[in-house]
Amino acid sequence: MTDSTGTINLTDRRGRFLLVLYGSGTTLVALVNLQRLEVPALGFGSLVLVWVALTFLGRASDDGFGIRSTVAVLVLVTGITLGMAWNITDVAAPGYANWHLGAITFMMFVLAARGRVAFSWLGFGIMAALSILSTVSTGQAIGAAIGDLARQAGTLVIGTVFALSLRRAARTIRTIQGRQVDRIASEAAVAAAERERSSQSARLERYARPALERIADGAPLTASERRSMALLEAELRDGIRAAGFNTPAIVNAVRSARERTVHVALVDDRGAPLADEDLERVEDALLHELRRAGGGRVTARLSSADSDEIATIVVAEGDAYRSVIVRRTGIEVTRLSSD
Repeated sequence: MTDSTGTINLTDRRGRFLLVLYGSGTTLVALVNLQRLEVPALGFGSLVLVWVALTFLGRASDDGFGIRSTVAVLVLVTGITLGMAWNITDVAAPGYANWHLGAITFMMFVLAARGRVAFSWLGFGIMAALSILSTVSTGQAIGAAIGDLARQAGTLVIGTVFALSLRRAARTIRTIQGRQVDRIASEAAVAAAERERSSQSARLERYARPALERIADGAPLTASERRSMALLEAELRDGIRAAGFNTPAIVNAVRSARERTVHVALVDDRGAPLADEDLERVEDALLHELRRAGGGRVTARLSSADSDEIATIVVAEGDAYRSVIVRRTGIEVTRLSSD
C-alpha cells in the first residue's frame, strides 16, 4: 500500500504538529459546546477518542499505514459518532455541537493520504449512516442532516483527489530516484572497472615491461633471468586470481618464499574485499606460515563470503601436513602426517 505521508510529511515533527494543532482547535470547539449536549461526559469521551485516533494517524511506518491501525481508526470513528449523534440537545439547530462531523472528515482525509482511500470512505459512510439513523430515530427532518453530510463529503472528495495526486507524485518521485540510483551505481561500476584496468596496466608497465623488453632483445636468457621471470609471472597471476591477498606484506612474503623454492598457490573464492580486521587476521596467519616454510607447498584460499571461515591455509612439507583455518573467533591449526 502506497503511503503518501512521506511526501507531505504527516508523520514527522511538523506533520504531527499539524495534527496536534487541528486536535487543539477541535478540543476548544468541543469544550465550548459541551452545554449543548444531553450528556456532556459522552461528548468529552468522544473528544478523547479523537485524540486517540489522531495519535494512530500520526504514527510512522516503513510499509505504509497498517491494516490494524486502519481498523482501529474506524472503530474509534464509530465510537465518536455513537457518543455524539444521539447526544445533541437541539438537533434542528446544532450549531457547532456537531463538531464531530468535521473532525471525522478531517481524520478520513488523513487516512486517505496515508494510502487507505477506500477505508476512509468506509469510515465516512459509518459516520453518515449513524448520523442519518439518529436523525430519523429522533423524529427530526432528514434534510438538514443530509445537507451537513453533503458538505463534509465534498471536503473528503477534495481530500481524496489530493491524496491520490500525492500518491501518484510519490510513485513518480520514487521511480526517478530509482533510476538515478541505478545510473549512479552503473557509473560507479564503470569507474571502478576503469580504475582496476588502469591499476593493472600500471602494474604491468612497472613489472612486466622490463622483462618483455629483455625478451625482445633476442639475447639468450640466463638461468637467473628465467627464474626471475617465472616469479614475476606467478606474481602477476596472483594479482588476477587472488586479488584478496594483494597486500604489500603478502606479496613480498610470497616472492621470498618462492625464491626459496616453496611452491605457493593463492586462490580467492570470496569475490569481495575483506574487512580490515579480517584481512589483518589472514595476513598474520599467512605471513607466519610463509616465513617458516623451507620448502614444500603452501596453498592459501579465501573462503566465500557466506562461509563461517575467512581463509584456509594448507602447508605440505615432506610427509607432514598442516591445516590453518582462520575464523573471526580465532585460528585453528591441525597437524597431520602420512605415517
